[in-house]
Amino acid sequence: MSALFEAAEQVVSRYFAERSNAPERGTIEVHGERYVLVRAAALSVEFFGVARALYGEARAQEADEFARNILFDLAHAIGKSDARNLHTKMGLSEPIARMSAGPVHFAYTGWALVEISPESRPAPDESFYLLYDHPYSFEASAWQAAGNSAAFPVCVMNAGYSSGWCEESFGIPLLATEISCRARGDDVCRFVMAHPNRIEEHVSKFRGDFQIPDFFARKRMEEELRQSRDELEVRVAERTRELREANELLLQAQKLEAVGRLAGGIAHDFNNLLGMVLMRASLLQSRVTKEDPAWRELDQIRHACERGGALSRQLLAFSKRQRVEKRPLELGQLLRELARTLLPLVGEDIEVTTQLVSEAHIEGDRSQMEQVLMNLVVNARDAMPGGGTLTLTVDVIDTPARRVTTGPLPMARYATLAVSDTGAGMDAETLARIFDPYFTTKPERGTGLGLSTVYGIVEQSDGGIDVASVPGRGSTFTLYLPASSAQPALARTMTPPMVSQLSPCRILLVEDEPQLRETLHDVLQGSYDVVSSDGALSALEVLDRAKAPFDILLTDLVMPRMGGRELARKVRDKWPRVQILFMSGYDREHFVDGKSDLEGQMLHKPFTLEELLRRIEELASTRS
Repeated sequence: MSALFEAAEQVVSRYFAERSNAPERGTIEVHGERYVLVRAAALSVEFFGVARALYGEARAQEADEFARNILFDLAHAIGKSDARNLHTKMGLSEPIARMSAGPVHFAYTGWALVEISPESRPAPDESFYLLYDHPYSFEASAWQAAGNSAAFPVCVMNAGYSSGWCEESFGIPLLATEISCRARGDDVCRFVMAHPNRIEEHVSKFRGDFQIPDFFARKRMEEELRQSRDELEVRVAERTRELREANELLLQAQKLEAVGRLAGGIAHDFNNLLGMVLMRASLLQSRVTKEDPAWRELDQIRHACERGGALSRQLLAFSKRQRVEKRPLELGQLLRELARTLLPLVGEDIEVTTQLVSEAHIEGDRSQMEQVLMNLVVNARDAMPGGGTLTLTVDVIDTPARRVTTGPLPMARYATLAVSDTGAGMDAETLARIFDPYFTTKPERGTGLGLSTVYGIVEQSDGGIDVASVPGRGSTFTLYLPASSAQPALARTMTPPMVSQLSPCRILLVEDEPQLRETLHDVLQGSYDVVSSDGALSALEVLDRAKAPFDILLTDLVMPRMGGRELARKVRDKWPRVQILFMSGYDREHFVDGKSDLEGQMLHKPFTLEELLRRIEELASTRS
């Protein structure tokens, strides 16, 4: 390459021959370009000192890292700029000619003398490799002149400038690192320049204790940052989608909450009406014998009211205000009693088959079990829009410890309820999400709460659900519920007790629903001394006028202006020994818990005449 460097010597010397100094203007110009003279130490050993002063001695290593990075970046940019300027002014177009002007320019500007090793292979691609020395590097000389020794190669500006010049000359990214340095005690300042993807490969060939500064990871960091940016954009898109879905779910939840509050209010009013009908039917039934044809009719009315109460409990369950009452149940009996309700749900084009293999006794809340069965049947119906067969199977099995779809089951005796359909079936992806809240395969008419509700109720019962499904061949949901030896209560056949059997008692009745208040008054009057009031405030007026104390306060819990709980406290203030019996169509939100200082009992509407009289007799018997 001697000829190339001889030509470069002539070009660069001609460039620097046009020089003028004008101290009166504070300018130095070379070939029409303004230059500045900077002390070598200011851009080397002293710059590192400034960085350490800023960071403090405790962070000297961090300060040195900062200084190396900023000096390299600065020198790299200057090298590219100076190369572009000289190439343009001197008309250099060939990559090798452009590069060969660099070492000469280096020498003329006082950076360093460059000695290039014959091992070098300068090429305009990733195979580029340059091994060179700077015998008189300004940086190493500045450290030595200051009497400082370095634990790392200090000629970072030389590395940055030379790699910037060559990068501009060849049009490819290049980096340079110093592998030995006079400021560190080495014989020579030696450098390796290569493509960023190959620099570590070339540096690793040399032995010795040298440092690879962070700027060698520049390309990798850029790629990682670019990848991180892309991943961040994907995550932002996903989070935006999730936020949109969450907002939709929140809106859905708010709608459901509003419907739930409405349902709870409807259930409360419905229970008041049912209570009135049930009381009237019970009162009439107490006046006829079982042989009277009217007795059976009245019994059917009472049974219908009790079924209506079960429906209101389902409304309360939807509004999250239901009370869980576990009682002995037999699943086969439950199926038989719900048959009339289930058949209209599925439609005429679906054949319903019931298989009661064994009596399956459990302990559970009847309204919850009805809700579970209803949801599973409706789910099966929707899977068979063109008709099919729905099979309900009840059995009892002893199962070893096993895992079902909802999780592991311990070894125990289980009552099983299987709901099978011959519908569309589900794929594995759908099966994995069927119990997720709000997940639905029928968004146009489903809320996605049916199966999640089933899951929650079964889980609360210490049971499990196994789901088997094949696309195009239907699905089977099998519920495993802990079996119980307790027998369900026999159907009611007794007539209400006669009022003559009851104890004398003075009762203050407070109920804001006129018809129910009138009905309760009629039921209790004649057997008890009853005073009725249409609300808490009017009840307080009765208390002010009363000359004799009341034995029992029978009051609705939720009333306008003043609730039953506050009224009960005021009554207790006047007559501490009064017994309290609350009534409510709500079950959870307004329930008087065991921690209440009122120690009141609760009657959940609608209640039977037998239950009302039994509770009053229990309270009457506790009077001192």
